[in-house]
Amino acid sequence: MAQAPPTLGRKSSAPWDRLRPVRQDPLESMGFVSKGDNRLLDPKTQESFYNKIVARYMQFCTQHAKALDSAFASLSVEEAQFSTTAPVRNQAISATHPPPVRAPSPHRQDFPAPVHAPATVGPSASASAELSTILLALRKLREGLLASSASAQNPVFSQRVHVFNIRAAILALHPEGYHPSLLHLLTTLHTPEHPLPRSELVEMITYLILDTAIRQNDLTSAYALRYKYQVRVGFRSRVVDSILKSIVMGNWVAFWRVRHKVDGYVRAILHWHLESQRRMALKAIGRAYYSCDVRWILQSSTGGEMRWDELVRAEDVGWMRDGDRVMIRKPKAKAG
Repeated sequence: MAQAPPTLGRKSSAPWDRLRPVRQDPLESMGFVSKGDNRLLDPKTQESFYNKIVARYMQFCTQHAKALDSAFASLSVEEAQFSTTAPVRNQAISATHPPPVRAPSPHRQDFPAPVHAPATVGPSASASAELSTILLALRKLREGLLASSASAQNPVFSQRVHVFNIRAAILALHPEGYHPSLLHLLTTLHTPEHPLPRSELVEMITYLILDTAIRQNDLTSAYALRYKYQVRVGFRSRVVDSILKSIVMGNWVAFWRVRHKVDGYVRAILHWHLESQRRMALKAIGRAYYSCDVRWILQSSTGGEMRWDELVRAEDVGWMRDGDRVMIRKPKAKAG
């Protein structure tokens, strides 16, 4: 009697009948309320999402602990590189298609504030992508909080989110992330019924005044803000006074002295003044001296934060260096 041929194939097809679940990033899978995703209108979902953001941020700081400055600067460096290459790309397209740190607060979850310094290691693409994901997630959460603000019992949680967002975006040199949040926090969320802790109120006012004076280059509005908050809440800050005075007077010695003493958040805001500070100091030195000590030039123009070759590349300096001396210009020969 002939035997039946053996059956081919698997004995059980159960494992193959089920699709493997797709691993989704919890920060990226959450959508914007303005685009129809209403999950962040729920207070419990908001708090859970915020905790995930904080955990991801702490993981980011831990992973890049050895080069935290470069990691935070990676986002602004990537944007700068894109802005310099975009015009070239747009021209090519148009040719073929005509165009138509501090101590943690007892009231808030704090996080590290690195001291920004010149990056010695090139920024990592993964660091830039991770930081962008964190900031975008904070934007989604802020949008959900704003949409549900009418039904919220009190703004304390929203205050905590905005303080976290402001600090993270300042360190990332991302004004689109921190400036609107600063205005909303100080003008809407800070109320007599639910005031910010005094230390955080002074901190946020400091950031707003300095950002107005430095990044926006509006000293008149900065002094007006300082006076406004002096009258309203008794705001006083030696750091703000010293920085504003050094900018108005063009006193680079005082500017670098203050920059070396302040925390990482204020140093990050002062970043927006470094280029103009360098050029102002170099222009003054070039007009006043025939030759100078190279270390004095670096200290005056960069606060000792750049090497000579870096300064030459950044500002296209044409002075000749001879050892520790720099020849700025030669004296004119006296007429016979």
